Amino acid sequence: GYLSLHAGWAESGRAVAWMLAQARAAGVEVREGVRVSGLLERGSRVAGVRTEDGDSIEAARVVVAAGAWTPVLLPWLADRLRVVGQPVFHLRPRDAAPYVAARFPPWAADIARTGWYGFPAAADGIVKVANHGAGVPVDPRARPDVPAVWEAHLRDFLVDARPDLADAHIAARRLCLYCDAFDGDFWIAADPAREGLVVAAGGSGHGFKFAPVLGEIVANVLEGRPDEWAPRFAWREAGARRREAARWDPERPTT
Repeated sequence: GYLSLHAGWAESGRAVAWMLAQARAAGVEVREGVRVSGLLERGSRVAGVRTEDGDSIEAARVVVAAGAWTPVLLPWLADRLRVVGQPVFHLRPRDAAPYVAARFPPWAADIARTGWYGFPAAADGIVKVANHGAGVPVDPRARPDVPAVWEAHLRDFLVDARPDLADAHIAARRLCLYCDAFDGDFWIAADPAREGLVVAAGGSGHGFKFAPVLGEIVANVLEGRPDEWAPRFAWREAGARRREAARWDPERPTT
């Protein structure tokens, strides 16, 4: 095993709320609860977006950073961006005290072999355990649930690695949706066939942790400034899949 005394974690909900607050403070208008149904196109140019309630929001340039919904909004990328769900379980142990951060650090159980990782108990006593693997192909519009077989996979893992949690009550479960690029790299590029459209997607399970640096790359691509990472994340044709070793051990369960 390996213990890093410098490691930690960030609560994603609080981090996103902080970033939204920073955006609002800078004068950005945030429209919550508005669902985009498609692009507003004029010839070969993208001039804004259409919403599900029939409104049009016009813009000189549009950035689609829709995560797992990107290939739904932009179906011409479906051969290069695919959506998979990763099982997430929220466990409620009988006693949360042994799992607070001071006693129970964030952990990964040899992800290349098992895929399982987790976090200390949250303020409500919930212990999150999730899997980072090949995932289950899903359509995000269907609001997919965790396949039942994954509870058995979880229990088998806990019996072996964390028997103290093996019979913990599952308070909630969900699929964490990944937008996988065919080659595992981010997709941050202008659409060569649609003037005014920039796509920022392909997180492949790593989007949130890179949030502090991705914004600058997206802004540079949007505004046409040089960026050392832009060539790697550029628009590209579908090719041979490059699979992250930590997610594709052939002996690990995928269903």
